Amino acid sequence: MSIESLGQLESRLQNLIDKLELSRMEVEDLRSANTRLEEENIQLKQELTAWGERVTALLGKLDIITEEETSEQEAVA
Repeated sequence: MSIESLGQLESRLQNLIDKLELSRMEVEDLRSANTRLEEENIQLKQELTAWGERVTALLGKLDIITEEETSEQEAVA
């Protein structure tokens, strides 16, 4: 192998190493973003559950009021 060939090989290897390092950093960034999004997803699911419970409770109260009004109307009639 000539010196020139070794220089080209070294240059190519260095380019590959640089690309690998950039890929590793990108993977780490994506993992961090994924973790953050998973945590946000959990929080949003909890909020959705809480809102669902509140809506269910309000609908229950509306049912009670409707039943009371129906009973009152039947008693008057």
